[in-house]
Amino acid sequence: MNIAIICAGGNGERMKARDNKIFLHIDGKPIIYYTLKTFDEHPDIDSIIITAQEKYFKRIKQIISKNNIKKVDALEKAYGTRQESTYHVLKKLSKQGVPEDSLVLIHNAVNPFVRHSEIDRCIEGARTFGASLLGFQAIDTVKIIDEDNFIVQTPERKKVWIAQTPQVIRFNIALRAFENAEKKGYVATDDTTLVEMIRNPVKFIECSRENFKITYPQDLELAKKIYYKRIKEKKVWYV
Repeated sequence: MNIAIICAGGNGERMKARDNKIFLHIDGKPIIYYTLKTFDEHPDIDSIIITAQEKYFKRIKQIISKNNIKKVDALEKAYGTRQESTYHVLKKLSKQGVPEDSLVLIHNAVNPFVRHSEIDRCIEGARTFGASLLGFQAIDTVKIIDEDNFIVQTPERKKVWIAQTPQVIRFNIALRAFENAEKKGYVATDDTTLVEMIRNPVKFIECSRENFKITYPQDLELAKKIYYKRIKEKKVWYV
C-alpha cells in the first residue's frame, strides 16, 4: 500500500501574500490542486491524507470535490510542526492496522511539479533501501558557520544536495524514526533526517530542478512558467 501524506500546514509567511500560499493560483487553480491531482492520477498511489490547519478544511474539501479528486481519505489537523503533524498521521495509520511494508510518501503541498517518473523512482528506492528522497545537486558553494557567523567548514560542492519531496519511507521504519525523534525531543526540517538518526540508509534520487518548494513571490512566477511550458509540451504537468 502506498499512502501520500500531503503537508499543507504552513502559513506561507515568506510569500508575503494575503492568502495562504496553497490557495494562490496558477492558471486559475490553487497550487494545492496541482499537487493533489498529481498524486491522485498516479496509478501506484492508493490513498492521500492531507494535514492542514482546521480553518482551511472547508476550502480544501471544496477543491477536492470541485476537481473530482478521488483518493483523499482523510483531512487531518496540522500541529505546530510538520514533523508533529506527520507523526500524528503515522500513529493513526498504525491504529488502523496499515501493513508494515506499506510506503508513506511525505510531500510538500507547495511542490506541485514533481513528475510521475520521479515518484516512481523514489518509490523503488524506498522499496529497496527502506527510505528515499528526491532532490538535486547544489549549484552554489555552501558554507557552514558557527554561532558568531565565522566559517567552520566548506563542504565539497559535489557532495552537497538540496532535499525536496516526496520523501518515501517504509511504514515500520517511519514509525520507529518518528517515535525515536519524539523520545529524544528532536525536531528536524525534513523527514528522512529522522530515518538517518536510527541508522537506516536513505537513498538520494536526483530529480528535475522544477520540483521545488514554492516559498517566495518570485517562486510563484517561476512556477507559472514551468506550468505553461509543460502544458504546451505534454498537456499535463505531471508526466
